[in-house]
Amino acid sequence: MNDKFKFTVRTTLIGAILSLASASASAAGAVSIHTWTDGDNSVGAGETITSSVFNMADSAGGRAGWTGNPSLNYSGWGHAVKWLAFEVTAPNQSVSITSSTLSGNRDFGITAYASNGAFDGGTGAGDGTPHSYNAVGALGDDGTTWLNGSNGNMLQTLAYVNGGAAHNGSETDWGETINSGVNQVGDNTYFSAVSGSFGENFAQLVFDNLAQGWYTVAFGGANNSLTGLASSELSVSVNAVPLPGAVYLFGSALAGLAVSGRRKFKAA
Repeated sequence: MNDKFKFTVRTTLIGAILSLASASASAAGAVSIHTWTDGDNSVGAGETITSSVFNMADSAGGRAGWTGNPSLNYSGWGHAVKWLAFEVTAPNQSVSITSSTLSGNRDFGITAYASNGAFDGGTGAGDGTPHSYNAVGALGDDGTTWLNGSNGNMLQTLAYVNGGAAHNGSETDWGETINSGVNQVGDNTYFSAVSGSFGENFAQLVFDNLAQGWYTVAFGGANNSLTGLASSELSVSVNAVPLPGAVYLFGSALAGLAVSGRRKFKAA
């Protein structure tokens, strides 16, 4: 599909969709933010918050034969992705973000961002965004500019987990490469390490030493053959587990033993 035709399709689709979504959009007007149970979006030491249950249709793309959205090409579907923002209020936490289905089937695509306060929803930044957006790219890449700078208050793309297939840049709408599994995108400004897992109907990202502050997570489908046009009933939880000081002391002790062992070996 040539760029001119893709732009025409995107422009037509985004105009129709944003006109329908404008009543519920966030401050900046591009996408709406989903809610947590009881409106609690703060995660302190040893705390867990859970989203209200929601239904979500597939947002994975790759539907070249479906006339409703022929040009998505495996990129994110910004207006249909569910966005959740939360604040980490305690230092030295291992923070896990878990999504699971209560009904239906889904392979998940989940992306985590650091944001300057609660995510304001971003703005449409031309060329059809956020109807189609780059869900795995660093901020500033094509398809992400509606999220930060003058358009939104995202600070960094941290990582993503893709429970579906990998796709190369020739297959995707913005030329992004989408890897399977857990992938770190940003540097270690906001966390010391990231891990996670995924399987049938669940996915998880785990950040060690996630800094205090605000974060936003985008949830979408990553396997159109599983989800098709049907909705799945989902629930999301964010859990913070303190990393005990003993962990650091234990590491220091091991280092000391290693040095002592080398000295004894030399002496022998």
